[in-house]
Amino acid sequence: MNGEKVLIIDDNQLTRDVLKRMLEVEGFSVTCCEDGRSAIALAKEMKFKTFLIDYRMPGMNGDEVTVQLRRSYPEAFIIGFSMEHKDRAFLAAGANTFLFKDDIDEQLCSLLKAGRPGLSLAR
Repeated sequence: MNGEKVLIIDDNQLTRDVLKRMLEVEGFSVTCCEDGRSAIALAKEMKFKTFLIDYRMPGMNGDEVTVQLRRSYPEAFIIGFSMEHKDRAFLAAGANTFLFKDDIDEQLCSLLKAGRPGLSLAR
């Protein structure tokens, strides 16, 4: 994907590492943050085209992070993800789509390569 910049926001180190490796193999330039506040600060310094945001994190939940990022970066592609049914919360906050963590390895790369349709993949 020609080094397109993606920011992964998740407090779980293993999840960040797995998603980062998966996206880098596909040609994305990936940066990771462990919480929403640091992600918002980092987004001001770097221009990310895509944000991948977990729901449950310390300090700010994913929907709160999504609201702030959407306000500042209306053209960004925002993907919310969770083990829980948080699709409505993410979509109401301004996310383009939602993925369940159980399905993320099967759907994420194809979603990013497919031109970022604005459809929810929530089950």
